[in-house]
Amino acid sequence: MDEKHKSFRKQTTGVKAERRKKKKKEGDNDQQNTSAASTLEEAKRRNPKAFSIQNPIKAQQEFKRTQDIKEKRIHLPEVDRSPLEPPPVVVALIGPAKVGKSLLMKCLIKHFTRQKLTDIRGPVTIVSEFLYPPE
Repeated sequence: MDEKHKSFRKQTTGVKAERRKKKKKEGDNDQQNTSAASTLEEAKRRNPKAFSIQNPIKAQQEFKRTQDIKEKRIHLPEVDRSPLEPPPVVVALIGPAKVGKSLLMKCLIKHFTRQKLTDIRGPVTIVSEFLYPPE
């Protein structure tokens, strides 16, 4: 049932193929001569209608859709990341070279502080939340 159909292949011999090759060769020569005119700004200047909004209603709907998606992203409920039991006070990462100690540390820092740390040099202290005792 999952058979792929044979894709269409253009004719490589005959009158039509020769015509196509000739046309392509002429097009390549034209592109070399007018390489500066083929930039996007030049094309916009020469043919502004081609780069204008073709369907304003469709553009408005697309704008609305993108704004809705952005708004949804803002109003997503935050996940409660607080652990059920309190975390240990001191954590030491020990192990041989090339086993992922730095990767684990980066992931922990990203999880608790929601900030990316790219380069780890020396000892690192993470304070995720500090609660003052009631007086």
